Formats: sequence, structure tokens, C-alpha cells
Amino acid sequence: MRPVIYSVWEVLPARVLIPNAMLLIFARLCILADALFLAWSVPMSLSSLAGPRGYRLGVLAAFAIALPALGFGFFADDYLHFTAIRGQNDIASPCDIYVFGTGDEEQMRPYLETGPYPWFMDSYFKAHFFRPLSSLLMTLDYRFFGFFSPAYYAHSILWYLLLCFGVMLILRRSLPPAVGVLALFLFVLDESHALPVSWWSNRNSVVAVALGFLGVAAHLRWREDHWRPGLPLSLAAYTGALLGSENGLGPLAYVLAYELFAARGLPWVRFRCVMPAALLALAYFILYRMGGYGARFSDIYIDPGADPLRYLAVAPFRFVMLSGAQFFMLPCEMILLRPGLASLFVVLGACALAIVALALRLVWPGLDAAEHRALRWLIPGALLAVAPSLAAIVTSRVLLSSSLGGAAIIAVVIVHSWRLLCEGTAPPAVRRLLRPLMHTFLVLHLGVAALFWPGQVLVIRGVMHHLNGIIRSSEIDEARIQESQLVIVNAPDPYTGLYPVMLRYFDGLPQARSWWTLSIAPFAHRLTRIDDRHMELEIVGGQLFTSPMERLFRSARRPLRPGDYRDLDGLIITVLETGGAGPSRMRLEFAESPESDRYQILVFLDGGFRRIQPPSAGETLELPYALP
Repeated sequence: MRPVIYSVWEVLPARVLIPNAMLLIFARLCILADALFLAWSVPMSLSSLAGPRGYRLGVLAAFAIALPALGFGFFADDYLHFTAIRGQNDIASPCDIYVFGTGDEEQMRPYLETGPYPWFMDSYFKAHFFRPLSSLLMTLDYRFFGFFSPAYYAHSILWYLLLCFGVMLILRRSLPPAVGVLALFLFVLDESHALPVSWWSNRNSVVAVALGFLGVAAHLRWREDHWRPGLPLSLAAYTGALLGSENGLGPLAYVLAYELFAARGLPWVRFRCVMPAALLALAYFILYRMGGYGARFSDIYIDPGADPLRYLAVAPFRFVMLSGAQFFMLPCEMILLRPGLASLFVVLGACALAIVALALRLVWPGLDAAEHRALRWLIPGALLAVAPSLAAIVTSRVLLSSSLGGAAIIAVVIVHSWRLLCEGTAPPAVRRLLRPLMHTFLVLHLGVAALFWPGQVLVIRGVMHHLNGIIRSSEIDEARIQESQLVIVNAPDPYTGLYPVMLRYFDGLPQARSWWTLSIAPFAHRLTRIDDRHMELEIVGGQLFTSPMERLFRSARRPLRPGDYRDLDGLIITVLETGGAGPSRMRLEFAESPESDRYQILVFLDGGFRRIQPPSAGETLELPYALP
């Protein structure tokens, strides 16, 4: 449970998690039991599960492990997507839901002046993703099920079953039965899959990769069995995958790797066979660019097509961090809470890669021809499949495509480490490395990973209810909300600072005339009254843009400088001082006196948003930082 529980524990008050303490203790006891049981029994049982029975059980396990998703509920971006589906969002539509920013200043101006976007967002910020199939499926969810979330997640589970079925077809054809069945179980239980299945907004990844892997399976059958329908079926599946999301490029990477490194035939034959998929990918890229999709002016989302040099600069570090998450479940998401930990996770990820590479080198001579051939394309396929994900925020949930190759690598290391240990022919130094690595892989990927699925649902659901409760309990004068311009001085975290408007739409509540969040920086704040219409807001000991969610909306290459201002039609915010990352002191110029009925000013204090009377001229209000 460490990667999820420990990271959340640091940012939430104990009362959120203490009621579940007994469950957590039980989970840790289960981990210990796994360590003792799995290390002894799993390798022994591979022979009994090898073959069709094992593959069927693997797909059945996918259904069982995903069931906790039924209780997840809605969260974060889900509320934004509902505004698009219900026609409450002018920049998105029911068939084009994934629009967070258009890059058009005039289009985005109303969302800066009235909310929900923060004033410090770049006016030309763009995050617009081509996901029409996923958008349509989400719209159909709402049309058929209203707000009954379990039905949404039953739909997601069906896609996960289809995804695991596609993986089964690939592994059954590529690897010996014992290794293939183990790799399927490792893939099915992979904890990085929990959020894509359990979060409605992230289902697009499951849809795209499921269709993509079915296409890979059809391509393999076409090439190796000369099954003529395989080519058109694979192209149809790839098309569906790319309409699902850009994650559909991941499975296409395996097709390229297969034809380059493992397919039989002369080079020109391989070239001819990979061309249909390659031309489809090229057509997708051209359509993506011509349609204006992609990201711009963000430090989190980097568009490789629009900014290739910057992508190449950050990709190696993100790749290494994600490698640690793939093989040893290192919680790379921690850098979202503590950005200073990025260097540590780069080092740990590099160590993880070195250990796995060494283990592969030690077991490689004992692999049979089928395993050699499979790994020759599954390993480079996984490396290429992760490339599109390196353009996004660093979280393990982007590993859906590459975890196919990762599962194959881990399965081969487990099976052949067991063989070497049983034969007793390996040198003592080799046994000292392989024995703990094999046990670690078994415990992590078959034991702890299985606990992560309900664990993540439990923790994130608790977080969701806690943060939504803070927003819903805000001290707002609802009687005059539609005439008010709300000023949130110091939101304690990005969620409570950015999502209130969408949550109110979801709840069917009337909207404020404007909703302005001045700061989501995790520091104390100082609000000083200057005169009748002017105040100053100082971030004590800190500045904006020190957290990843702030950098989502503005690139460091387009910083805010002293003198820059934003006119929000009722409030002008002017930057007075900046630090190394962003503004540290701002002037607030109100169109009328802040005491007027035009405004409602809220601060985060004593665990909630409290409405205040502005300080008098010359007075200062100290706002200590507190976790939500």
C-alpha cells in the first residue's frame, strides 16, 4: 500500500483515514502473508495453470480485480466533462469533451473572468485532445445512466476485460504457456491500471489500448498464420484505438517493433507489412495537427509535434521515473506533492532499470527460442509505447500500453530465476541477486498490486468526499450568489481552488457572477488593505508556480513579471514582486469597495472556506497555511 497510502497521508488530516485503520492493518498482514505464500507456491503452480485454463483464469481475474471500481464515484475532471455533455461548456461538445484550453485568447477570456480558470493561466494555454470515440461513449453513459456512477464503471470494466483479452491473445501466441500465463496475471493485476479503470475521465486510455492490442493480435495472426482477415481487422482496430485517444499509438509501437526485430521474411516484406499501420499513424498525426489538437504553453503537457526539443529534454527523466514505477511500483506520483523529490525518483528509477537489465542478462542464456523471439519485440515495443506518455504528467496510470512488455519481462525473470535456483547450477553471486529479486517481484506484482485496486478506490474516494465536503460547506451567501463575484484568497490545494464551479454545475446549483481563485500556492498568505479599493496579497515565504498543477497552466518560458496584470472585469490583479518561479506579491484593485454587495471574499481558515469582512485600511490579515 505504500505508494498510495504514504503519499496521501502526508496531505490529508488523519480523520480521513483513521476510520479505515483496521483495513490498512489487515492489508499489511496480507502483504506479509503474500511474501511467505507466494514465494513458495506461485512458481510451483505455474505448470498446473499453463495453457488454456490459466489464460481463462487470467481474464476472469481481470473482472474480479476491477470490481472495486464500481464504488469509485465521480471526481475532478468528471465534473468538467459533464458540463460539456450537458451543453454548459462553450469550448467543448458532447463529441469533443477533452478540451481544457483552446489556445485562443478571446475564447478563453470568459473562463478567466468568470471562472473556473485561475487568473495566472496563460491566455494562450491549450490542452485539446482528439478523443471522439471516448467522448461519444461518455456521452452515451450520461444519456443512458444519468448520474448512476456504478453503471459507468461497469462499462469501464467491460473495456478492461476486452483489453486483457487482447493481451491474452498476444501472450498466448508469443510466449511459452507457463511464462505467458504468468505474464497475463502480472498484467491483469498491475496496480497502474487501477486508476484508468476506476476513473471515468481516464477510461479513454483503456478504450484506446484495448482496441489497439486487439489490432496487434490480429496483425500477428495475419503475419504468422497467413490469416487474410487479419490485415483489415487490425487496421479497423487501430483506427478505433486512435479515435479513442492518443494512447492508441502505444500498441502501434509493438507492431513496428515486431516487424523490425522479430517478424519472419525479407526486409522488403516486413516493410510492406508494416506500411499500412505506419500510413494510418501518419494520417492520424496530420489530422491531429490540422485539427489544432495538442498542448501549448504548459510545463506539464508537452506536445512532441509542436515542441520536439523540449519533449526530448524532459523525456529521459520521465522515462526513468516511470521505469521505477513499472518494475518496483515506486510512487513517482509523489513528485506532484513534493516536486523536490524528482531527482530521487530519477536515481531510483535508474537503479531499477539497471537491476532488471542485469537480471535479464543473467537469465537470457536459459531462455528458449520462443522467449528470445518474443522479448526481441516486446521489450523495444514497450520502450516505444511509453514515448507518447512522456508528454504528459508523470503518473503510473500512463503505463497501460508499456506494461505489456513490462509484464513479459517480469514473468521471464521470475520463471527463469526459479529454474536457476532449483537447478543449483548458478554461481552463488547470481543466486544472491536472483532469489530476492524473484521474491520481490512475486510479492509486489501478485500480492501488493492486488491490494492496490481496492486500496486506491478506498483512499481516493475518501479524498474525494473530504475535498468536495470542503467546497460544499463554503460560507457563501447563496441568496445573492448569482449577483456576486466570489474571491477565494488562498485555496489550500489545486482541487478546492479550481473545481468549485464545475462541482456546482454537477450539483445543479446557481453559479456566481464570477469565481476568482487568487492563489493555490502551498504557503501562508498575508492580505493587506491599502485604501478603499486596493489590497495587496503576499505569499509568505513562497510564490506561485512551485507546484505541478500551477505549472499546468503556464510555461516557465512565459513567466509573469512585475507590472504584468490581468483585468477580470471587476478585479485587476497586478504582479508587484516575483521569485524564481512566479509572483510572490500582487496588488488587487477592486472596481468597487470590497465591502460592497458585489463581492464575497472567502479565505481558507480552520479547515474550511470562511467569508470575511475585508480588513480596514492599513490592517493586515495573516492566513497561515493549513492542509485541507
